[in-house]
Amino acid sequence: MNYDFLKIEKPGKISEIYDLMAPGLKIPDSVDKTVGKILKEIESDGDKAIVKFCRQFDRFQAGDIDDIKVKQKEIESAQADVEKEFPELIKAFEVSRKNIEKYHTTQFKKDTGSWYMKSGSGKEVGQIMRPLGRVGIYIPGGRYIYPSSVLMAIIPALIAKVNEIVICTPPRPDGNLNRVLLYLFGKLKIREVYKIGGAQAIGALAFGSKSIKKVDKIVGPGNIYVTAAKKKVFGNVGIDSLAGPSDITVLSDDSADPVFIAADLISQAEHDPDSRSILLTSSLDTAKKAIKKIYENIDSLIKEYGNKINSRVILKSLKKNCKIIFNKDKAWLVEACNMIAPEHLEIMVKDTEEVLKKIKNAGAIFIGDYTPVAVGDYTGGTNHIIPTDSNARFSSSLSVFDFLKRSSVAFYTKDALEKEKKFIETISEYEKLFAHGNSVRIRFEKKQG
Repeated sequence: MNYDFLKIEKPGKISEIYDLMAPGLKIPDSVDKTVGKILKEIESDGDKAIVKFCRQFDRFQAGDIDDIKVKQKEIESAQADVEKEFPELIKAFEVSRKNIEKYHTTQFKKDTGSWYMKSGSGKEVGQIMRPLGRVGIYIPGGRYIYPSSVLMAIIPALIAKVNEIVICTPPRPDGNLNRVLLYLFGKLKIREVYKIGGAQAIGALAFGSKSIKKVDKIVGPGNIYVTAAKKKVFGNVGIDSLAGPSDITVLSDDSADPVFIAADLISQAEHDPDSRSILLTSSLDTAKKAIKKIYENIDSLIKEYGNKINSRVILKSLKKNCKIIFNKDKAWLVEACNMIAPEHLEIMVKDTEEVLKKIKNAGAIFIGDYTPVAVGDYTGGTNHIIPTDSNARFSSSLSVFDFLKRSSVAFYTKDALEKEKKFIETISEYEKLFAHGNSVRIRFEKKQG
């Protein structure tokens, strides 16, 4: 086919980067209103509302709440079938699982734990780290099935030793779940799974019902209805983040291979029509060649996979949200990258270490010609549930930390408290919280009676 929808942008002012970007995540009023009604009804009517919305939105005509819960025999049957039917897929899952476990176990050992420090005679302060009690994990369905997200979401929770893990995922209209998903639930020893998706799943997890116990936190990506619901229930339960369309930024110079750049931009466009693919390059020649290779790669994929590949989604995404940005000043490009705060950042430059030192905002970073985002999506071991929509400015990839909570701990002897008594009283009196100061002072007054 003849394509001509990409052009090279040459912004002068760094502020022009914002003008080139697609607008951020915005929940339409109609979605917000619908989600609000769903959550309100689930909060008040529990099981009855959950079944109602499962029939309405999941298109599964469940008889009652018991039909929504996955039976252990369904998992066991799927495990046996999948092991026979997909032996190579099972091998790939094992590689992925082991790498994810190794990465997140190392993360857990190095960066978490309980600790105490003595900061004076008779005084000790510290921290106790505890896993969350009950976590709800949402596994999306719809356009694609994501068994990789099962591994990414559940394994860190297991490493953190979360006591109860409950899964919600949309069923097919016949009421069954994908067998590969069931296989992984069995492999990871998950015993509580519900066939329910969308805002109704988030409501069930957040508010609970007669049959479903509410959770402490909800994690996992989903569509705009899931995101809107997570936003509304935050505070009633914890959430990981608000996920928008996926995005990639490739930062390159003249050393990068345009063929690789093109393939990686297209792979991100494959996710969703609203996915964002950006190339920041200091080489005009690389920019021109990357555009040419994007067009060639699209045709090659269509020729190889035919209707199996969703070329309509890819083309819509690239036409709408692919930006090829040139500026010969690499420092300018790094600043632009930090403003974009990409979900996925690929660095393909000669001076990798120098550039990496200057990257402040990125969810997941992939370095070199042979580390495409697909490595992180499947077998790298790092987590692919990453903040989107420039939220890498203040958020991080899903990790064991999302399944842990910290309690501060303080211990004072009478002598230690007496040394700080007057300072506590002084501050509390200034804030006019006199009972606070009294709670210290009373411990040193002569006891009556």
